Amino acid sequence: MFTTIAYYQSVDPAGLETKIAGVADATVKVVTNDVYVPTLNRLMAATAMVSTTVAVQYAKLDSPSLRRVSRYTIAGIQGAAAAVNLPADPQNVELHIVGLPQLQTNEALDALVNSDPAAPQIHSVIVWLADTPPQRISASEIFTIRGASTTAAVAGTWQNVAIILDDVLPVGRYSLVGMRAESSNMLAARVVVPGFAWRPGVLGCNSGNHREDERFRRGEIGEFAQFDEVTLFTVDVLAAAADATQRFEFDVVKLS
Repeated sequence: MFTTIAYYQSVDPAGLETKIAGVADATVKVVTNDVYVPTLNRLMAATAMVSTTVAVQYAKLDSPSLRRVSRYTIAGIQGAAAAVNLPADPQNVELHIVGLPQLQTNEALDALVNSDPAAPQIHSVIVWLADTPPQRISASEIFTIRGASTTAAVAGTWQNVAIILDDVLPVGRYSLVGMRAESSNMLAARVVVPGFAWRPGVLGCNSGNHREDERFRRGEIGEFAQFDEVTLFTVDVLAAAADATQRFEFDVVKLS
């Protein structure tokens, strides 16, 4: 299992390592800059959208357990010399298939960025936490279904949106094994399944030809969640600026 958390703030770090605020979250405790690690306490993946105005830009994760060796430098950096830093094309996510750093449940995990734009810019960090290393799904058939939403997304918050699928799914139970999420200003998206504690997700795409990280598609990192055609699921989207339309692709395996 894995879940997705985020940090987001408009800031000018002025060439200094600067903590950014955790995004309010219904599934984990967030206090200002501190996101408290849940029972999914292994660092599976991370990426950062950081201003590239100057040559030096980077992001780190910091917690007491990480400092037993070193604060964690996020190699997956992307951004722009503009007011909003969005995911790169192709996306750049640092994913651990093995060697997931161990965190401590209930400790505070902070995200720091360093850049020096001419004025404050939107900086964000997306983190995926898991209980075990990702395991590729072996399935005889994986189908991709398309969905969309026309919910207004508010910048800097996990905004829950209802999904309308292009096709009605047959009666049964399904495994969600990958997804693509797209809107003009999307940073990340995660699925919300009724009765399921975690919110697995992906980095956002910003156009139809934006190249997503294929490792988050078609079972490459395992199962996101299970659902049935009655309850289905919704999606939390995190946008860097207001968005009114979101488009999705969901990779599913029919279990029964």
